[in-house]
Amino acid sequence: MGVVALRMDIVIVGGGIIGTAIAARLGETEHDVTLLERARIGDETTAASAGVLMQSGIAPTSFDARFRKRAESVYRRLFDCGPLEADQIGTLYVAETTAFADRLEESAVTLREHGVEASFLVAAELPQLGVEPDGAVGGLYTPNDRVCDPTAVATWFAACARRGGVDVRTGVTVTGVSTRERDGAVSAVETDEGTLPADRVVNATGPWAPELNETVGVSLPLSHTLGPMVALEGSDPVACPMTIFESKCYVRPAGADGTGAWVGEYRTEYVEGQRYAPSECSVPTEFRETATRVGIRVPALEGATVVDEWIGLRTVTPDGRPIVGETSVGGYVVACGMTGQGVTLAPAVADIVAGVLEGSGDDDARTVLSPDRF
Repeated sequence: MGVVALRMDIVIVGGGIIGTAIAARLGETEHDVTLLERARIGDETTAASAGVLMQSGIAPTSFDARFRKRAESVYRRLFDCGPLEADQIGTLYVAETTAFADRLEESAVTLREHGVEASFLVAAELPQLGVEPDGAVGGLYTPNDRVCDPTAVATWFAACARRGGVDVRTGVTVTGVSTRERDGAVSAVETDEGTLPADRVVNATGPWAPELNETVGVSLPLSHTLGPMVALEGSDPVACPMTIFESKCYVRPAGADGTGAWVGEYRTEYVEGQRYAPSECSVPTEFRETATRVGIRVPALEGATVVDEWIGLRTVTPDGRPIVGETSVGGYVVACGMTGQGVTLAPAVADIVAGVLEGSGDDDARTVLSPDRF
């Protein structure tokens, strides 16, 4: 794109944790920035998240590890020195096959090479973390991962954006993006409250990203996976880390008195053409029944009952990395396809978007995450 010196009208569509992180970052610039959210800040996909800030990862490349640490450094300042809180609970991936255990052991080595405290545990060591060893081969444990309230973080990002001069508007529905006839570049954002001129438009709409892309003729490999979740309440303290089983079930300790947990499915497989309407999704009955049997693997939850349930959508990509950058439509920038890592990666994604808009920044990240890689 080249270095841009002129003041631009930038419109960010989506007020979840990605859109608000971008808005907060762009509030540091001289551009005229507007953030549009159809509901309330952080009230949709972000609110449905487990809120885990993960340094852990399966078979991370050097880039993956560095990118997560880039985001983690922002969060560390926020939670250690800022107004928000996060609880350190750690993450445990549990292998149920030898092949996956081998991948976890290799992942631990890579993470340690990048300064992450990580270890591979054999099955007999899992009970010390509150997990039954039956059916397990081993696990990848990163003790320093944290959990937070993602809606509170998005709200804080939005407040920072406002202080930086960003016009944050809620209750505004985007209906389309207009382009110029002469060169096809973006020119405006159409909303239910009128038209906003735009030199740059940033699509940060999470599961609605494919729909917005279609309004400007952009096609990217994005599919949906369902993220059902139930809240369980038991009688014993749940002392396990955020635990993700190879079979895709996960347990995230929760609750003020420590006797509760959220149980969900962590599915991130890309299936071409798989799309769901967010407003029409509900927790499947079979998942609800399966979730109550998690006590077999986490004894503290034996006999726990369902006290709440909800569902979210993950937007996933073929390689499991976000798509961040300018598309074939001039001025149309995407920050989507977080593949279940939106909360973890938000500050790093915001940095990349700022670099794209200003024609500067991390060339390696811009290449690895570029829409052109597909």
